Amino acid sequence: MRVIFGLGNPGKEYEETRHNVGFRVIDRLSQEYKVKLDSYLCQSWMGEGKIGKEKILLAKPLTFVNLAGSSLSQIKQKYAVKLEDIILISDDADLDLGKLRVARGGGDGGHKGLRSIIESLKTEEIPRLKIGIGRPDKELDLEEYVLGRFSSKEKEIIEEAVDKATEAIETMIKQGIDEAMREYN
Repeated sequence: MRVIFGLGNPGKEYEETRHNVGFRVIDRLSQEYKVKLDSYLCQSWMGEGKIGKEKILLAKPLTFVNLAGSSLSQIKQKYAVKLEDIILISDDADLDLGKLRVARGGGDGGHKGLRSIIESLKTEEIPRLKIGIGRPDKELDLEEYVLGRFSSKEKEIIEEAVDKATEAIETMIKQGIDEAMREYN
């Protein structure tokens, strides 16, 4: 089983924010592969399905981004999932808007959600897909920026990135992380 864990904040007020691109990818995967997110377990909305022949578990933590590690840790334990069978999806302010980066692991880069996950799982070696949201102007605080909404022009770019992220996850599952890195980085 592969766990696909998207970072985001629960609630209507956060739906369209930059910090919620992980949730947007989970929602797109849910539509694409007809996986209903209808179970509340491990502090997450979850649903089981398949991509190709691989069984998947989609998860949207309801802990808020900065505390997501507790949810993923519970999922890992409950389903006895290996680290290499997790795909973590997050926003990244250090990547240009709409750019993707597939990685085997790495540090938190100042992302508090990633920090929570790394601390909870006690490793940086967690496969991930990061989606660029760009950096704010100097006068705008990063926290305020990630909780802000995309402009209409940015929305178009992000929608394309969400589509590409969905394809990248399918590649990670069907052809492996190396192929996804070659194709999407």
